[in-house]
Parts: sequence; structure tokens; C-alpha cells
Amino acid sequence: MKRLWIIVTTVVVLAALGAGIGWYLGVDRLETVRGVVGSEKAPFFADQRVKDAFASHGLRVETDSRGSREMATTVPLDRYDFAFPGSAQAAQRVAQARAATGRFTPFWSPLAVATFTPVADLLAAEGVARRAPEGHWVLDLGKYLDLAKRDVRWDQLKGNVAYPARRDVLVTTTHPGDSNSAGVYAWLALQQLGGGANALDEVVKLFTDQGGLERSTEDPFEKYLAQGLNYTPLVLVYEAQYVDAGRAGTLPANATLLYLSPTTPSAHTVVAFDGAGDEVGRLIANDPELLRLAAEHGFRTADEAATASVLAQVPAGGAALPTKLADIVPAPAPEVVDSLLTTLDQRLRP
Repeated sequence: MKRLWIIVTTVVVLAALGAGIGWYLGVDRLETVRGVVGSEKAPFFADQRVKDAFASHGLRVETDSRGSREMATTVPLDRYDFAFPGSAQAAQRVAQARAATGRFTPFWSPLAVATFTPVADLLAAEGVARRAPEGHWVLDLGKYLDLAKRDVRWDQLKGNVAYPARRDVLVTTTHPGDSNSAGVYAWLALQQLGGGANALDEVVKLFTDQGGLERSTEDPFEKYLAQGLNYTPLVLVYEAQYVDAGRAGTLPANATLLYLSPTTPSAHTVVAFDGAGDEVGRLIANDPELLRLAAEHGFRTADEAATASVLAQVPAGGAALPTKLADIVPAPAPEVVDSLLTTLDQRLRP
């Protein structure tokens, strides 16, 4: 009995010793790199396969999530090795807030509106939404803005049994001063309305009429997933968020996606502040495994075949999501967006 106890004790000690050695040689030897990322990319960095891919290069990447535009204003960037906002414009502001050692643009994602098929059908009856020739849904931004300008309510739409609420027909967004998605949406709306003081007033109204505004794109999208129509019928999102949720099986019943027309690409850009941040940016932009995983999380990479394969697996109102988008306008210059958002911030946070 005593001999058996000695054997068991020896095995346990050796196992613990082996585990400790393995931990020391593996995890403890990784270089920790810290980044602040747009919330829409949080699921990508949380994926264990992504963590393993970085670990194979000797890195442990830890991230905090913030609104893309918030990064350049209230985030203490000196705590991080890199920032990863949702557009080149937001990246430019980040680089102005802290000197960058490099920039990398590994993938992009268009803005879209997460909704429900009965709501899309209702908007189609009003001429605001339509099916593209390929089958996916499109939101006519000009016609939608006309509804918003006239303060049309959901319960005023003819034959509305899908969402007969006494609320204005509005897309739920984040705050344009904090979040890239809302900032790009504001710029697209301003262009569609023709620019000028009157158009700016209408853009301000798109946000003030919503009431309280979230700071990060992930916040309203999570409520859309959890509460469905009980939250709101139209939510501004990145396509990647919807695709990621579709592949995870967490979309609400009758979920579908409306693509803005016109729209502009949002190039998610890594801004590195030091050598470790540079290495993360290079890996995300060039490592085949990380690029494959980015596509799985819904981001569009240079590999169009990988993107098409992922999009084909996502439910969206009975039609495949488009591999190519029409009616794309060039992204605005950073200084143009900065000027608009400075004005909006003054109006929305007096």
C-alpha cells in the first residue's frame, strides 16, 4: 500500500512538473502585445484559432474594444502597441494623436443595415428598399432620407403589420463623434442631401431624433441579436458583424441585411505605434491563416473566393449576400470627415 502511494505521488508530481515546464516554454515565453480595436473586430481577436495563429509567431495579442473615432479622443493610446479602427479616415486621426511606425489595411467591410424580412418587404412597398438583380436587399439612401425628413412614423406606413409602432422611421446608429460607422453614415447622408447648412441640419436630426446614442457599433448590434424587433427594426452595422453572427447561428428570426445605396468601403486599418504593433499589423495583412480566419469572421480580404465561400453560408432573407457591390462612391478624405464630425460633435454634445 505504501509503495502504491509513493508511485501515485511520484506520478502526480511529475505531471505537475511537466505542466509547469510546458507552460514556461509555451505561454510564458510569448511576447504580449496590446491593442485597442473597433468593437466589430472583438470576435476575431477572441477566436482561439486567431490566438493560436499569433502564438505560432511568438505573440500573445490582448485587445480592448472602443469606438473607432473614440480612439483618437479619449483613449490613452500610450498604453497600446497598436490601434485598429474601422476606416482609413479614423486611422489618420489616430496617427495624429500618436505617432505611428506603420499602417496596414488587411481587410474591409461595407456598412449595411441589419433588419428583418417583413420590415424589408414593408420598405419595398414604400419604394425605399428593393431587391438587387442578384437577389440581395438594397436600401435607397435618398428615399429613406426623404421619409426621415418628413418625420414619417412606422404606424403610418400602409399595411404595416410587421412593426406598427408609433416611432419615426429611423436607422439606429452609434454616436458619430465616437464611432466610425456613424461618421461614415453621416457623410453619406450629407452628400445625398446635397451638402450645405440645410442638409447639415437634416443630418443632425437623424441622430437627435434617435435619443440616446451608443458609443460602439457592437452595442446596438448585440441588442438587435438579443431583442430583435423589440429593440428596433433598423440597425447600422458592418456587414462583417452580420456575417459573423450568421455563421455562429445567433441571428434573430427573419433576419436580413440591407446594403446602403450609395455606400463607401470602410478599410479597417492597423495603426502601429512600435515594433510589436508593426509585427501584428504585418501578420494580419500577410499571414494566410489569419487572413482565412478574417474572412470566416465576415471581413472582405483580397481573396475574393474565400469571401464568396463565407457569404454563401449566411442566411439573409432568402438570397445570397453579394460578392461584389454596386453603387460604391470613393471614401472621403480624412480632413473632410474631420470637419463634418467636429461640427456634429458640437451640435450633438453642446
